[in-house]
Amino acid sequence: MATSVIEICNNALLDLGEDVIMSLGDNSKAAGLCNHRWPAVRDAVLRSHPWNCAMAQAELAAGTVAPLWRWEYKYNLPVDFLRIIQVVGVNGEEVRDWEIQSNIILCDEEAPLFISYVRCEADPRKYDSLLAETLSARLAATLAYPLSGSTALAQSYWKVYQDKLREARGVDAREGVPESVTPKNWLGAKMGAR
Repeated sequence: MATSVIEICNNALLDLGEDVIMSLGDNSKAAGLCNHRWPAVRDAVLRSHPWNCAMAQAELAAGTVAPLWRWEYKYNLPVDFLRIIQVVGVNGEEVRDWEIQSNIILCDEEAPLFISYVRCEADPRKYDSLLAETLSARLAATLAYPLSGSTALAQSYWKVYQDKLREARGVDAREGVPESVTPKNWLGAKMGAR
């Protein structure tokens, strides 16, 4: 389903009984609010579930400077990182002891480190139709009070958002398990075969 940020915003505005906008730069309160709130709403919804359209994998190299204490290694997370789903070591086994501080993952696992993660998918044309509807519902819930001044309306749309989120998560989860992170380099393959 081809969609756009404007379409997602307009669906939220229409649900709230507001006029549609032509762009996020329109000279209206609704456009200004959509422009300001859209990135945070998008990232919050994407972070809430390992959506198939937002899954990615990365191989991380260890930083040149060790952490100050507790951990042996630190790895910079990708710039589009939103949420870790799985961490795997070079031996192909899941790493269970790690933590994130700022945009760095800390652990005792030697390099390279492999991660499966939710990325910030900014292209709405890649969103499933149920995910787009969920985004519109969260945006409507977020904009309800600033546009109407009604807490009851905001609470009502928050419930709509939660219902749409539950439906979209369920369908997305039944369309496959996010791909596992197994090292594909020769060392990882050799060690994993033991």
